[in-house]
Amino acid sequence: MAPEHELNNADGRAALALQFQTARAQSLALARPLRAEDQCIQSMPDTSPTKWHLAHTAWFFETVVLQAHVIDYRVLDERYAFLFNSYYESLGPRHPRPQRGLLSRPTLDQVHDYRAHVDAAIGRFIAEASDSAWAAARPLLLLGIHHEQQHQELMLTDILHLFATNPLLPTYGPPPATAQPAAKQPTAELLWIGLVAGIAEVGHADASDVFAFDNETPQHQTLLSDC
Repeated sequence: MAPEHELNNADGRAALALQFQTARAQSLALARPLRAEDQCIQSMPDTSPTKWHLAHTAWFFETVVLQAHVIDYRVLDERYAFLFNSYYESLGPRHPRPQRGLLSRPTLDQVHDYRAHVDAAIGRFIAEASDSAWAAARPLLLLGIHHEQQHQELMLTDILHLFATNPLLPTYGPPPATAQPAAKQPTAELLWIGLVAGIAEVGHADASDVFAFDNETPQHQTLLSDC
């Protein structure tokens, strides 16, 4: 991730556009080993279907960036706001989380169309936005990229749970190319890392150029005991 000050100059738009495209492509790459049937199932209330993750992250960019900062932006389907909101109560009502696995429609192809619609609009915005609009939207776009990466982790953990509940024990990807067992490597000894008692700085420093979520701020002091 480029330092934040570099994202504010003329080259910053191109840099952030590349980060956006990379994050969006990674989500599709993670879903590629899965069949359409795999991507619409929810194995328990605390997980979400892969298809829902793909749509929700598109909804985030559409709602937080495009609808808020592009005057003439037109949503692909107004109903998606209800289906793909997660817990953002200030942004409107939402479909119950435990019932996400019941959404056979929109289809996976329609979700891919939705992502393409949003991606194209984001690309135009990055290229054409005024300096003032860009300054206002850039932090939200950066937040959305990290939000997408969070959902990539969830996509993998959720499909792992789904496959674990299937008696056929499907695997996420093909087995390794070599059938030969790997040579056993010695396991490093597990050790506790000792800490010296005292006052430590915890959290993200506001002056830092490194991205952080709001729950990582403000940086503050905490008292540590010997351990």
